[in-house]
Amino acid sequence: MKIVDITKDTLISAQKEGFTVLITKFNSDPLNPTWIVDKVEKDKIESSKKILSENYQLCYSIKEAIMTVDSRPFIGKLQLNN
Repeated sequence: MKIVDITKDTLISAQKEGFTVLITKFNSDPLNPTWIVDKVEKDKIESSKKILSENYQLCYSIKEAIMTVDSRPFIGKLQLNN
């Protein structure tokens, strides 16, 4: 396991590996969350966002994150599994 900053390059690399979403780890510190990448089918991303928000978790499309990370950086770190 490796913890890295969330950068545009990191997100692009994750997307190239087939990951589609960023999700905060369960019970993660809301002021300094740890994010994980996951593979969720494109048509199920919105429903996943709603389900996870019930547990105070956040879910973002990696595609959306790549487009907005320059203007709205993510708080926290990204956990990568090696």
